[in-house]
This record gives sequence, structure tokens and C-alpha cells, in this order.
Amino acid sequence: MPYHFFLVPLVAAFVAQLIKVALHAAKGQFTWRDLNSYGGMPSSHSALVTSLAAIIGYFEGWDSAMFAVAVVLMILIIRDSGGFRRVLGNHSQALNQLVQNLKSDAASAFSHQTERLGHTPLELFFGALIGLVVVALYVLIFV
Repeated sequence: MPYHFFLVPLVAAFVAQLIKVALHAAKGQFTWRDLNSYGGMPSSHSALVTSLAAIIGYFEGWDSAMFAVAVVLMILIIRDSGGFRRVLGNHSQALNQLVQNLKSDAASAFSHQTERLGHTPLELFFGALIGLVVVALYVLIFV
């Protein structure tokens, strides 16, 4: 079993998460929860699926069925993390605002919703770029 189809995308996602944590730390907003957080710059989702499609395309062929499936998965994941989950984050923000405006005894019945769920197009772009760079480095160094 070719380990690079599994490991390279995981490394790309991990690198994106590390960059996200470093950017938060530079702003003085570091928390350990950022290692496994949704949303933010860059997108580890797009890094993972872009690197998966690129590594499959490189080793299996750009015209292979596996590459086509990986591209469809990439489009689905990137569209979901930049669209649907971003809308959910906006809804969470609005719900948190409504709960904040309630009297304190009524507000205590509701838990705070995570607001940072999806990605902006720029976050998705840089995540995909990280995925491509990780694949390129892997190919240059190990192949």
C-alpha cells in the first residue's frame, strides 16, 4: 500500500493547523484548542483534500479514475467548508447575540455556540496552496 496517499495529506493538514496556531499566537490569542479548531487561516480542510488530489494525480496519473474521484471530493469538501459551514458560523454568531440580549437567568439556559466554523475564500486558497507545496516538497525530496 503506498503510504504517501495517506501520510502526505495528513502532513499538509497538520502544517496548515500549525500555521493557524502560529498566527493566533502572534496575535496573542493562542489556545491549545486551536490545534483542532474549525475555520481560520489557513484551511486545513482544503490543504488535506488538495494534497490528496495532487498526490494521486502525480502517482496514478492526471487522467486516472482515482484522480477524478479525488477532485470531486476536493470540490465537495472545499465548497462545504467555505459555504455551508461558514453559514452555520454566521448563524451561531447571530444566536449568541440573541442569547446575550436575554436576561441573565434566561440566557443561562443556552450554551455558547462556536462561531468560527467555516472559511473565507482567502483561507481556502492558502490552505490549497499549502497542500500543493507539501506535495511538491514531498516529490522533490523523496521521489
